[in-house]
Amino acid sequence: FIPSTKQMADSCTSTYNLSSVGTNDSYCLPFFDRIACWPPTEPGVRRYISCPSNVFPNASSDAYATRLCTNESRWEDKAQYGLCMGCSPAEFSNSSRTNAFSLPEAYIVMRRYFVVCANGLSIVLLACGILILLGNSRLRQCSRNILHVNVFLVFLIRSAIQLIAELRMSRGYFAHNVFDRIDACNRTTTYFNEDQLLDCKLFTILMNYINSSVSHWFVFCEAFYLFRLLRAKAYKDRVRWYILTGWLAPLILTILTYTTRFMKKTDLYTCWFEPSTYDWILHGPNVILQIFNFIIFIYICILLARKLNKTYRTAAFSDQRRFAKYSRLTRSTLILLPVFGIHYFLFMWNTKPLLISNLILIHLTVHTVSLSLQGLIVALIYTLINAEVQREMFRSFDRCLTRNNAQWQQPNIFRNYMNKLDNDRLYSLGYPVRSTPVQYRQKLQLTGVMQYHHCANHHRCSLSNPSRQDSINAATAIAQELSLLNLTPNHRQALVNIQNNPVYFT
Repeated sequence: FIPSTKQMADSCTSTYNLSSVGTNDSYCLPFFDRIACWPPTEPGVRRYISCPSNVFPNASSDAYATRLCTNESRWEDKAQYGLCMGCSPAEFSNSSRTNAFSLPEAYIVMRRYFVVCANGLSIVLLACGILILLGNSRLRQCSRNILHVNVFLVFLIRSAIQLIAELRMSRGYFAHNVFDRIDACNRTTTYFNEDQLLDCKLFTILMNYINSSVSHWFVFCEAFYLFRLLRAKAYKDRVRWYILTGWLAPLILTILTYTTRFMKKTDLYTCWFEPSTYDWILHGPNVILQIFNFIIFIYICILLARKLNKTYRTAAFSDQRRFAKYSRLTRSTLILLPVFGIHYFLFMWNTKPLLISNLILIHLTVHTVSLSLQGLIVALIYTLINAEVQREMFRSFDRCLTRNNAQWQQPNIFRNYMNKLDNDRLYSLGYPVRSTPVQYRQKLQLTGVMQYHHCANHHRCSLSNPSRQDSINAATAIAQELSLLNLTPNHRQALVNIQNNPVYFT
């Protein structure tokens, strides 16, 4: 049971009213400031009291708090709790305040506008990505897309929380964590009205839970899912275990963290913004997950390099082919960076030494940009610029127009773009497009043999359209004709890869 502020104030007043101390009317009256109870004090005297253990459990036994009783018999507006926070007298002096680096006001305003705009755009793109992946039947039936939808949802919630923190709070969450730490020993922590304290604590818990879930657990689930997919030849898509891990693991750790802080009675009358040693219950596993993410990232980069070397090892390495090889490797690596959250390595270490120099501007800028744009970049990678999603969206658009208008014919630009997507997909499997025999390459593109194999495997084709039926019949004939040819192993492997419809990420 935690007494309310009014009960503690009444207890403070009644304690000293029953005693013989401070009966003089000229004294400053007993006063409870939501942290400590200040006894009656003579005018013009600075009162020293021990640090309250329920608010500052880690304070030294020699630490103390002070408050001045003015000559007008009124308490000073702010008490000095710097020593209770662990600051030495030298750090608490005015001379050390001038050494602290302060962020320019113009920078704070620009950062605020950027965070609002970036997170607003992220919310729009993430919502569109969720609608695209769930609105298309083929994309919805792919298990890995369900994992992507959960990642999108958590990123969307995080962006919404950041917007609320920037727009509704007196200081945004990230600004509070950075700016207040610059001179946390020189001024008291911000306290909230009692009727807002519970809401503020719940908001802080939700914010830390979502940040942990997005930044580490779901990112790790995506990385480990891709790792298992690349390693296992016959891998079952048990994606629900990844989703449950992404939601429940950080939830359990968050409950343990703040239950411990509550039971230990740390910062009962603050909003739990300030860090505590008990936060390592939540952040410790996050550091371990980031190390695993980095290892998986290195492994997949090595796998990409081997894949490209295998693709080009039998061909002459002209400058153009060498440039294409390394440009693909660079593009794939840059795509993996935000997906795996490798940039979090820069921000999970102690940055307190940076607070005394201009380096905090660089660190805070990189942190703000990466944190605000990560959801936007992930939404673009997995939906809007993803060739597989584009193919399905174009096919859905084509089916819709064909169903509503029997005279609809695909424009040349539409057909050419679809052929380009199919060629890029064949190229992404590790085999150049020209590895397909020339006499059948155009037929493969025009009849959509890949679409035929995909439909044959998943039994989801609609045969009501005559043109589609003709296309499937032609694709069947071509596939049978190709199977009778004396193809090279590379050609046969390319056809097998197309038929199995493998997952690709470049």
